[in-house]
Amino acid sequence: MGLNMKIYRALTGSTIRSFVKRVEDFCASYLPTVHAKIFLPVKAAAKSALLRFSMSRGRNSAQPLNFWKVSMQKNFSPLVSVVVPNFNHAPFLRQRLETVYSQSYRNFEVILLDDASTDSSREILKEFHAKHADNTRLIINEKNSGSVFNQWRRGIAEARGDLVWIAESDDFSAKNFLSELVPAFADDAIELAFCRTDFIQDDKKIFTTEQYLADLPVFDWTKTFAVTAAEFVAQGFGIKNIIPNVSGVLFRKRQTFPTLCMGMKLCGDWAFYLDVIKGGCVYYSPNVTNFYRVHKNSTSLKIQKEPRYFEEHARIAEFVAENYRVPAEVHEAHFNKLQEHFFGYYGGKDISELERLFNVEKILRIKRKPNILMGVFSMSIGGGETFPLFLANELSRKGFAVTVLDFQMAEDLPDVRKKLNATIPLIRLNETGGLAEVVAQFKIDLIHTHHGATDSATSYVVESNPSLRHVVTLHGMYEATDADYLKEILERVKKSVSAFVYIAEKNLTPFKQNNFGREEIFYKIGNGLERSPIVPVPRAEFGIPKDSFVACVVSRAIPQKGWRAAIDAVKLANKSGGRRIDLILVGAGEMYDKLKGRVPQFVHLVGFKSNVRDYLAAADVGLLPSEYAGESFPLLIIDSFFAGRPVVSSNLGEVPAMIGEAGIVFDLVNGKVPVAELAKILRTLADDHDAYEKIKSHVAESAEKFSLERVAEKYLAVYLGSEKF
Repeated sequence: MGLNMKIYRALTGSTIRSFVKRVEDFCASYLPTVHAKIFLPVKAAAKSALLRFSMSRGRNSAQPLNFWKVSMQKNFSPLVSVVVPNFNHAPFLRQRLETVYSQSYRNFEVILLDDASTDSSREILKEFHAKHADNTRLIINEKNSGSVFNQWRRGIAEARGDLVWIAESDDFSAKNFLSELVPAFADDAIELAFCRTDFIQDDKKIFTTEQYLADLPVFDWTKTFAVTAAEFVAQGFGIKNIIPNVSGVLFRKRQTFPTLCMGMKLCGDWAFYLDVIKGGCVYYSPNVTNFYRVHKNSTSLKIQKEPRYFEEHARIAEFVAENYRVPAEVHEAHFNKLQEHFFGYYGGKDISELERLFNVEKILRIKRKPNILMGVFSMSIGGGETFPLFLANELSRKGFAVTVLDFQMAEDLPDVRKKLNATIPLIRLNETGGLAEVVAQFKIDLIHTHHGATDSATSYVVESNPSLRHVVTLHGMYEATDADYLKEILERVKKSVSAFVYIAEKNLTPFKQNNFGREEIFYKIGNGLERSPIVPVPRAEFGIPKDSFVACVVSRAIPQKGWRAAIDAVKLANKSGGRRIDLILVGAGEMYDKLKGRVPQFVHLVGFKSNVRDYLAAADVGLLPSEYAGESFPLLIIDSFFAGRPVVSSNLGEVPAMIGEAGIVFDLVNGKVPVAELAKILRTLADDHDAYEKIKSHVAESAEKFSLERVAEKYLAVYLGSEKF
């Protein structure tokens, strides 16, 4: 590691960031002039210099394949769900199951599936189920499902683990299969890991991975490696199925099953892998062996003599063309391999028949979806930090290759990671070698950022890559930032950003004041959130009386979010008599630290929580007493509506339009919460049942405005507004 890299990583490390934060807090509290005139300009200049270094380093996309460096962790032990789908494989079943239960890695469950076998399979499965009842489930179909992929889908749906191993019932493996592959998934970018395979027939080895893949010299199959899916497909996986057998594969548990697999007889597993790895990385290990049993009269061998063999390959090529950036040569090479098979094993005579079944020109005309890099400031609480994760989830559900990049510009909170679907690849800037390298290796077409610092940082890479599209969502940071730093950011992004999305009219103020121009690239799109199951936190957990009226604040615990005003308002309202009012404060930060252990009995500090809707559902009303100038489109309002609760909020950004009749909006006075007025509002809602029910009755209707699916469709219109993809 060079000296510059050591300095960079030291300056971006958590220890240094914590020290700088303490210095900044001290200056802001006790030396405001020093903070404004010296500290902030120096901090901005240092951050700009570091980002310029970080963003620009990395290889050019024209350079050769560069392998991904996997981030391993100690004590990484996720639950693995081992799915064993069986149909009439009694002669091989004991060997299969013995190699499963004897794995050296022990944190696994086993799901035994029988698809209406007519041999003695059931008795063997029941025997192993009884012997290993503590970690085994047995599911027997009385009627055959008609497809092995139906069983795959059933097993994945039943899986409780973070990782899934489909261990086919006629194969077997070495005892270190899981212990060798599981550690790769400590890296959040790895979506699939596989190992070498020996092909077995009549209990004899007839072929090996090294022989099967000898025609792909770009990969060294004698060594462990990891590579981005984009490179993996472009370098060979778009030409042939590099992974010969699913029993040699481990992948992340999925919520949905690829529809492309269904109906396929030969290429379904290939289709499955191509869908699973989108946007992420693939890991290979030669240090463990899977044994794939090849049957002389197998269905796959019969299909290879049928036209559907070539038709399924065409469907694979079409999927690759739609989802991966590969050169035309990949599809041409795929055709050439099929040509060998067509004139050989298939016995074809006229190449026009193959050209009809596998039409390269048609495949090359398919419009490709963009590879999207969703950049987040950090894995921390806040609308500009969490909304990108929700949007990434929805875009992934819609079939797009999405990779999330954590710029790590603030301390990460572990629970925030849970908001991102585990099957969406997550990479961290300090571990990647720089944004330029990420863009090249993942073949990124579009970067979507959500904070001025990340917007500015991204511009360095976009400037040197004119085909790269850059979309920025304005969450309020621009109007809240220091004037000099704002000018620096605007100067950086003026030429690089393809589209700005604003969520509130006030987001445009900094651009108008600085004569930014380019009005044609600004689009207004409101935020949306995902629906999720809600389990209200019991009020008894806080010692709140059953008949109390409860307000709940969810925000970063910074002074501008009005925690102190909320406490004072509830205190004043309680002094006026009537029904008791309690206050739940959810969030972490400066105010939480200051208030902990120093609040009245009716105030309940719970710190950061990822399940905020469960806390809002425990309350009667969501409360947003914010004084934050950058407030634009508060996600608390949406969370509160989705939890079935109306909102009381200060009048900032788009709050009035968001709340409508499903709450009460009050004006700030000289930028501060009018405590007496807020106390009066809370007292009225607590004591006047009809007044409360009136605003609550509009919550369900208001919630419908914030469908994440609709929001994602609007973003896709912005993304796809260019013909560059």
